[in-house]
Order: sequence, then structure tokens, then C-alpha cells
Amino acid sequence: MPTPLRVTVLVFALLSLLFTLATAHRLIAGGSFGAAVFFAVMAVACALVALSLVGRRPWAPYPAYALAGLLAAASLGLFGTITCVGLALLAWVLWACNVRASRDWLGGRRRLR
Repeated sequence: MPTPLRVTVLVFALLSLLFTLATAHRLIAGGSFGAAVFFAVMAVACALVALSLVGRRPWAPYPAYALAGLLAAASLGLFGTITCVGLALLAWVLWACNVRASRDWLGGRRRLR
């Protein structure tokens, strides 16, 4: 697996873990049930993106683009550091999935050496 994709999988796995912890916190601390459901859906979405990238699915970049775009759009209303993080995640995913080595690896093509 090319390094940019490896880092992308690590980031989405970490996001999945953080959203899972946020879900547990909302359920245990007695917070909003709607927020807990949102965090649970985001945890599953992040895990599915990470697993699809690891599984070398040819369609794997598209859910990664969609989820990174959703996180970037959600962070735009906050106008702060989180906006920079959301936009940086979107830029990273776009770059990492479009590097030639990543496209070749996801497409299943092998290059002769």
C-alpha cells in the first residue's frame, strides 16, 4: 500500500475511534440521543472508508472524497481551526487518492520494474 493511502487509512480509522468515543460519551453522560446517532453514523462511515481503502476496492476513493467533503463542509460554519483541519483533510484525501501509485494500487494494475 502506498504511503499516502496508508496515512489516509490511519486518519479515517482514528476518526472512527474518536466518533465511537463521542457516541459512548453522549450515551453515558445523558446527552442528546440525536447527537449520539450522528456520531455513531459518522463512526461507521469512517470505518467503511478505511476498510474499503484497505480492501483495494476500485470505488474506494469516492466514499473517501464524499466523507472528507462532508466533514469539510460541516466545519465551514465554525470558522476557526476546525475549518482549517476539515479543508486540510479534504485536500489530503484528494491528493492521496490521486497520486499515481495510489491509483495504480487501487486499480489493481501492476507496473513492471
